[in-house]
Order: sequence, then C-alpha cells, then structure tokens
Amino acid sequence: MGKFYGFIKHFGGAIMHLIYRIRVVGRENIPSDGGYILCCNHTHFMDVAFLVTIFPQKIRFMAKEELFSGKGAWFVKAMGAFPVARGTGTGGISAIHTAEKILQSGGVMGIFPEGTRSRDGRPHKAKSGVAVIAAGSGAPVLPVSIYYEGKLKLFKRVTVNIGPAIPPEALRMEENNRAELRRVSSMIMDNITKQWEMGHCR
Repeated sequence: MGKFYGFIKHFGGAIMHLIYRIRVVGRENIPSDGGYILCCNHTHFMDVAFLVTIFPQKIRFMAKEELFSGKGAWFVKAMGAFPVARGTGTGGISAIHTAEKILQSGGVMGIFPEGTRSRDGRPHKAKSGVAVIAAGSGAPVLPVSIYYEGKLKLFKRVTVNIGPAIPPEALRMEENNRAELRRVSSMIMDNITKQWEMGHCR
C-alpha cells in the first residue's frame, strides 16, 4: 500500500470522522480482492479523501494531467494517482493502458466517470472513457455515491452508498461504436445515480 498512503488513510481517516458525520452503507459490497473499477460521482475535492479512508485496498485514481504539475503535484503522485490528458488521443490511450495494467495486477482503479465536478451536486452524464476501460479490462465495476445536502462544511452529514458490483459480462460491448459506448457508460452512471438517490437512507 505504501507508507505515505497508509499514513494518510489511517491518520486522515481518524481526522475525517471527527470533522464529518460519515456513514457508510453497503460496505459488504466491497470485493475482498482487487481487480475492480471503483466508479463514483464527483462534487468536491474531498471525495478522494472519503474514498481512501473507507476502502481497505489502495485506490489508484485516474486524475487530470494538470494536477501533476505545481505545488501539490508531489501529493498527487505519492497517493498513487496517474494522469490522463483530456482532449488528446495519445494521453487518453496511455491512461487507459495504465488503468488496464492496474486491474490486471489485481489493483483497484478509481475513476470519476463524469470527468469533472458537478456544480449542482447531482450526478451527470459519464464520459466514454469509463466504458472503454470497463469493457477492455474485463473487470467488474463497483458503483459508489457520495451524498450530502447543500455545500460540504465541517460536521456535515455525509453518506457513502456502495452498490453491488456490475459483473464484467454486463459491461461487454457487442461492437466498438458510439452506441455501445453510450450504453455501457450510461449503465455505470445509472447505477451510481441509483445509489445517490438513496440519500441518507432514512
């Protein structure tokens, strides 16, 4: 897992549970082994921290290339993230190959399918990259949602809903075309949205 990642996971986890009212629903759906894709909605930069402290395995997040330069680049790299250059074919292909290697070696690959943070807090349409990775790797997808009401503030109630994994056979594409990419991407995002709509599971 790495000493730095482990320190952040355990020390940061203790801090996180002090400053937020975190509840996890569906923990039993987390696979005991790696080799799966963790897909989650994205509303705040703290989303990564919530997931890192909750999941037992190390998560290798796909992150935008801009985060790998500047003052915070050391932290992003130390956490095991890998870059994707959005809008460029070569950068996207390289990221997909990296993701597939992580999954083939039994790791956990984390991705926010929407590609950017939601401005209104609701899950939105997924980019096609998640479908390419899911279909190409033959790995199951674990749909996860992070839910809270309004803006994320100290002591806010936060619920992380973890749904049942989507099996690889449901993610296969019959043909390599836009229609199939949309179908698989929508399936993944629909499962995430279903978890998000559960809210705080009152």
